[in-house]
Amino acid sequence: MGTVNISSAWSKENRPRNGLVQIEDKLVDDALLEAQYWGLVRIEPNFYKVSSEDGSRTPTIRIAHIEVVEDEADIEVVRSLLQRRFKDRTGIDDTPPADLFSVLPGEGEGDGEREVPEASADEILAERAERKAAEAEGERAARSTPGSVTFLPGAAPAGDGGEAS
Repeated sequence: MGTVNISSAWSKENRPRNGLVQIEDKLVDDALLEAQYWGLVRIEPNFYKVSSEDGSRTPTIRIAHIEVVEDEADIEVVRSLLQRRFKDRTGIDDTPPADLFSVLPGEGEGDGEREVPEASADEILAERAERKAAEAEGERAARSTPGSVTFLPGAAPAGDGGEAS
C-alpha cells in the first residue's frame, strides 16, 4: 500500500476555508478528546518527494478546504458516503452492525414509522428455551398435587385464593 502525506498549513488567503475553527473550542476540551467529528474536505496536490534509493515518489497533498458537518441528517449522508467509498476501494463493508437497540427506518411511505430489527437466531432459540422451561415448570406444578388444579398468579377465578380441589 502506498503512502500519501498531508500538509495542513493554512495561508492567510486560504484561512477562511479552514472550517475547523468552528469546533476549535471542542478540540481543546479534555472531556471531548475522544469525540468524533465529521467533515467534508477538498484536497490538492502539493508536491512529491523522490526516493534516492529506488526512485519511488511519495506525494504530499494539502487540505485546500475543510468544513465540519454537525447537522445529524448531513452527518448521516457523510457517514454513508464514506462507508460506501471505503467499501468500493477496499471491498470491506465498514457499516456498523445493527444491534438490539438499533431502530431502522420503516418501509412506510414517509409515515415516520420505525421498525425494530428482526430477532437473531440466537434470540429466537433463547425465547424458545425460556418458553419450554416455563411449560415444563407448569407441568411439574400440575403433577405435584394429584387431584388439584393450580392457577398461575392472576389467572385464578374471581373470589378464589389461587388453588381449587
